[in-house]
Amino acid sequence: MYRYFVNALRRRSRGFTLIELVVVLAILGILLALAVPRYLGARKRAVKAEAVNLLQELKTLSWAYYQEYNQFTDNPASLGFSMPDGAAWGLHDSNATTTSVGWTLSGNGTKAATTSDSCSVVLQNTGASTQECNF
Repeated sequence: MYRYFVNALRRRSRGFTLIELVVVLAILGILLALAVPRYLGARKRAVKAEAVNLLQELKTLSWAYYQEYNQFTDNPASLGFSMPDGAAWGLHDSNATTTSVGWTLSGNGTKAATTSDSCSVVLQNTGASTQECNF
């Protein structure tokens, strides 16, 4: 009887079979294949939301500046705006006249916001505004 238990313990201590390891690796591969695209999609949506929020802040500050001075400015510092540290975007183009202002954010080259990604907004003194993002 003792010999039976010793042989049983020896058989158990051999480890996993090749089939068991392949099945576990296949399951892990399937889980990764499902999780990675969802993660990347959520990251892209978060970066786009950051751009929309930054443009909304620029719009609000530009309207306040226009209401006070009856003209637009293309200087974000005069609006009291500065890009937050660690932002995936950079404020690259701005142009202002007395009747309109345009702001453009471009990705700063991170994996989530590449340099070809951009968002822009144009404000008119009539109260109209247009906003678009190219991803």
